[in-house]
Amino acid sequence: MNFFRKYSRKSAAAKAAVLLTAVCGCIFSACGTNSSDHYTGNPEQTDDGSDRKSGSDVPDISSDSNSDELVSLIQHTGLFSRFCSTDEGFYYLTEKQTELSDGSYASHLMYMDYATCQEVYLCSDSSCRHDTQACTSVFSDASYDGRIFLWDGFLYYLDRSPDTSGTTVITITGETETETRPSVLYRMNPDGSGREQIYTFDDNATVEDVAFGGPGGLYFVTKKLGTAQISSGTYTTASDRQLICLDPGSRETRAVCPLDFDDGLNWQIIGCAGNRIILETYQYPDGMTEQDAAALDEDSYMDILKKTKLVYASLDLSDGEKTVICTRSGSNSSSECILNGFLYISDDSGKDIVKIDPLTGEESVIASLSRNDLSGTLGSLLCCTSYNTAEDPCYSFIDTDTGKVYDCSLTNKALGWPLDLMAAADGRALVIYDYEYTDNGDGSYEISRYQYGLIRLEDLLNSVPDYTPVKMIREGI
Repeated sequence: MNFFRKYSRKSAAAKAAVLLTAVCGCIFSACGTNSSDHYTGNPEQTDDGSDRKSGSDVPDISSDSNSDELVSLIQHTGLFSRFCSTDEGFYYLTEKQTELSDGSYASHLMYMDYATCQEVYLCSDSSCRHDTQACTSVFSDASYDGRIFLWDGFLYYLDRSPDTSGTTVITITGETETETRPSVLYRMNPDGSGREQIYTFDDNATVEDVAFGGPGGLYFVTKKLGTAQISSGTYTTASDRQLICLDPGSRETRAVCPLDFDDGLNWQIIGCAGNRIILETYQYPDGMTEQDAAALDEDSYMDILKKTKLVYASLDLSDGEKTVICTRSGSNSSSECILNGFLYISDDSGKDIVKIDPLTGEESVIASLSRNDLSGTLGSLLCCTSYNTAEDPCYSFIDTDTGKVYDCSLTNKALGWPLDLMAAADGRALVIYDYEYTDNGDGSYEISRYQYGLIRLEDLLNSVPDYTPVKMIREGI
């Protein structure tokens, strides 16, 4: 049996609770009623940048991407990693696999229609039982680490193997070989039809959990995994790390630039700004590498963190040059996000949220508040929670255009946890505001359904719990 150990560098100092919330910006319309369990709409991705402000004191949360700039495509919201949105609805690929008519098991691609407030299978065949390979909502053998995203009018599914780089495997009894398979990119129409395999990555290439859309097509990070023995087990290393660009039309790739910078540091991608990719790393003292740090026991690791720096940098794709933006102490729990070309960072040593221009390094404090853990963005809003959500599970929202702070007192109805903010625009937000759950009696809970609903943005900012439920037919994750 193998056990994985990976220190969470972001929260190692404070052992902060894992947040279940984040945000992605999207658009949807008003609700009607519909009881169908199959797809009947015709969503298209739009990026017209039009003004969708709703309400006299509600900030604009419209989306405005520039085709000459990079756009982050893969979203993460706590437990949720396989979802995306269009103007008309919300897609997600189920984590739970269900049995098909032939006895095999598969995940399903689900769609929440904003106009009808109805969850449906992404299948337009009204007679389909959604239990065969012929159904467009069925995804057999879908990897848990697979991701879905939208780009240039198409829906994509990236089937990828687990990325275990930076982890330590502690072997207790015996040895277990991890089965790997090539990562594959599929493309389909927004209604699920026309699914086709458009690219297969090299057999020995691991694809990281990031994707960008931009000039020339889709950008991915590939690398080769290896192993190294350390005192506590087997450490997974990464080499030949490359940023590549795939042209979906020609289905050809080109190398953009290497991401091994020969500095002994493990740079992680946290997003993009303009034509630059934003990176971060932990710089340990005395030339210590991350592999060296992983070999330490927890007490020694915590001591080393006191002398460690958290470094942010930008990578210019035009010339492959990496430039340090700023440094912070690595001993604190910290968070960051990127919005409209600016980097925002905070840590639990104070209340400030700092805005940084990646081009100039110029810094300014945009707000100072107790809820300064940056959990995501929502249009022009920064979404902030406490670094200790067990004590304060609520949100504060900062309008980056005006600096105004909105304190919200809404939480999940069932357990009082933070809301899961999934998508928003046109003056509303799609949130998970309630759970169906079983109390295990030991302080843990088994959630059997995540209840999605729509709420006016003005109500969200002013703590008015006026939700319009989405009629669910699956678990919601």
